[in-house]
Amino acid sequence: MLSYKDSNYRRRNWGVSSGARGGFRQGSASHVLPPVSDKPFGPEIDSIDISSLLMEENAPIIENVNYVASYNWVDGKSPIILVPGSPPAWSPPAQDEKLPEDSGAVYRDINAARYPDYPLEPVVRSLLALEPDFKLQDVDLVACGSTIGNLLRFAGSLDMPFRFDADLVGDTVFFIRKGKSPTETIDDLRGYGHTFPERYTTWDRDVGGSCSHQRIIEYDFADLHLLVRSETDGYLKEPEPHATVSSGSEGNVQTLIDQSFAKLEVGSATAVSDNSKLDLRMQGVKKPQSQIFDMKTRRHLKTFDMEEILPRLWVNQTPNFLIAYHKSGLFDNPQVSNVKDKVLEWEKGHATLLSKFHVLLKRILEVMKDFKDDRVEISWDGKGPLRVTKQIEGNRVLPSDLLQRWDDLD
Repeated sequence: MLSYKDSNYRRRNWGVSSGARGGFRQGSASHVLPPVSDKPFGPEIDSIDISSLLMEENAPIIENVNYVASYNWVDGKSPIILVPGSPPAWSPPAQDEKLPEDSGAVYRDINAARYPDYPLEPVVRSLLALEPDFKLQDVDLVACGSTIGNLLRFAGSLDMPFRFDADLVGDTVFFIRKGKSPTETIDDLRGYGHTFPERYTTWDRDVGGSCSHQRIIEYDFADLHLLVRSETDGYLKEPEPHATVSSGSEGNVQTLIDQSFAKLEVGSATAVSDNSKLDLRMQGVKKPQSQIFDMKTRRHLKTFDMEEILPRLWVNQTPNFLIAYHKSGLFDNPQVSNVKDKVLEWEKGHATLLSKFHVLLKRILEVMKDFKDDRVEISWDGKGPLRVTKQIEGNRVLPSDLLQRWDDLD
């Protein structure tokens, strides 16, 4: 049976060199990156040479980070999401045990595999279900960590080809991940990147049957307002509360926290649209961003370089990380660590890279808004300029009822 874990996130090398250019360096894990679609390109609209972009004086940073929505994919044949869902909880066994190696095949992109017509529809549905008054008109870009990572690597001149779609809805640009096929799989699994989380994390009872937790955050990157979706490996449980609760301001603050992240009532299917095939169910528990973590596994003789993961943690604003070392599948008391300061240090140390990245994003968004059609493709062959071309075929990024939400804002 195929696993829906998004292995492309877990095993990608995001390495960033500490050299003068501050560019990315290619790593041994690059073979699991998705191959570029071989479909023909449309007419060229623009080409962007990263070296020709004007640098900015002030280094752009990420600010005003907020968790806004989330959902779980339920394992099965029908596209069912639980909103807000919750990630699997960190629940290591009382004693470490030797695990079997990964086997079988996994889908490269769970969102495309589960819902190929509109892989980004669950982002907007879950957001509106949890935040009905969310100001859609304030969003400049909606994207996943994969497409943003592609452009970040291009800005750092890492020669990894990519190709993805983009769609303009109102004044908001959507980046849509693209592979050779929505159900494309990785068949050469190695290591313990899947058996480890299966043993050391547990889905909470109210989200049983889930196969992935997808999380949406918003933040400002200089003058751009982004919504970013990514898959989350797990969350850290809060310590059990004491029997007595202190009075006064502390109690009031705790009450607000409890209300904000309270468990939602388990519900039946919620109708999202007459035309939508997506089954949305209000079920699960909101988890604050401070409890979220990502993880990786490594052989004990192979020291993990944090530079491999820090760009991803920066894009997704994930504050905790676990590197689990093993000897032939036997792990030794792995622990989750807070890496928020390391992510901030990475951001400060890569000001030149992030300046290029910011200018690149602004250029793409400007091209999209100037182009008369809504849909384009963005691609790079790994050596020439970035190309923006007209889409030859494909759906809009969202079904008609959600597109209308943006039209109603005009």
